[in-house]
Amino acid sequence: MKKRIQVILVCLVLIFTANAGYSAALPKVIHIGNAGSFTGDAAAPCMEIYNSAQLAVDEWNAKGGINGVKIKQIMGDDALDPAQGINVANKFASDKNMFGVIGPPVSHVAQATLKIYGNNNLGCITTAASKPELTESGFHHFFRVNARNDAHGWNCALFMKKQLKAKRVAVLNEKVAYCENMATQTIMGLKKLGIKDIFQDTIVAGAKDFSPVLTKVRSYKPDVLFFIATAAPDQAIGVKQAKELGIKAVFFGTEGARDKKDFIEASEGAAEGAYVYHFGPDIYSIPAARGYVKKYESKFGSLSGFGPPAYEAMNILLTAIDTAAKDGKMDRKEVIKYLSQTRNYNGILGFPITFDQKGDLKGGATYFFQVKGNDFKQVAVMTGQ
Repeated sequence: MKKRIQVILVCLVLIFTANAGYSAALPKVIHIGNAGSFTGDAAAPCMEIYNSAQLAVDEWNAKGGINGVKIKQIMGDDALDPAQGINVANKFASDKNMFGVIGPPVSHVAQATLKIYGNNNLGCITTAASKPELTESGFHHFFRVNARNDAHGWNCALFMKKQLKAKRVAVLNEKVAYCENMATQTIMGLKKLGIKDIFQDTIVAGAKDFSPVLTKVRSYKPDVLFFIATAAPDQAIGVKQAKELGIKAVFFGTEGARDKKDFIEASEGAAEGAYVYHFGPDIYSIPAARGYVKKYESKFGSLSGFGPPAYEAMNILLTAIDTAAKDGKMDRKEVIKYLSQTRNYNGILGFPITFDQKGDLKGGATYFFQVKGNDFKQVAVMTGQ
């Protein structure tokens, strides 16, 4: 009878412990997901994101991992498709060894998967998804190392007004969450600055021929053509066809165009002098990034602007996991808790990273580049003024 009572007491303690939300013991391996578009038109920047994150993982593993546990990055390919993104999210969420995710980097996929990651307490750090609503939806698992569209849109309007001296602007946008929102935010900014002579139309991703809408742009005769597309191949076609049609407007591309191969090379010279904005700075100008740049280029080759924020994001995520694991046990909620406490993290981006109460980057900037030969030259940084 006494033995039976002891067994019952032990069971009650176990039940109470589970219900109290106590952390589980560390697994034999810690999985980190990387959700991105590793096939299709966005494959090049997303592979740069993955490879940069892997560099951080390799460095942590070389130092012993997290509390002696090795880290493994798991690729989840959404191919720019929200439906596939949902499959990736469900796969990651069901993995008991998964304690965080880098990505998704594209707003419409991040939007489609937000609830799945949130309901499963799986912390995500995006390196590029910029639609404001992603951190306005009541979830507390989503963080960004990039500024939001409401900041980028206003900064792009300022750049067109101050740097490009625009008075007449054509805005073409792909009909997905990021592009539509970016168009809206930029047009709001232009109007606030007194530029109301604006032509707006839409484009279709992967169309290969934008000449019908570009012919309308030619008739409109704008000073600036703001071409808002997700992926660099579409931007390359856009700048090339605009030149072929004799459009004199300054071509201004979005963050996806900052790709040497898929934009500059693919445009066959048409991109010379074009401008693009980006969420990341010129990494070559930052002394703290020299080690990362050397490692990346020696292992993976040419570096664009998409990898550095991913290296930063992975280090921030692993730091949070490491803090959670110091007592030999952890769970996903604990990781999110420490992510939310990220303050003044100094890495390779040249500015300290702090997440606000929503998970947004405090003090984010927009970086502007011009195509010069086979590279991008940073020409301006704007922070809302």
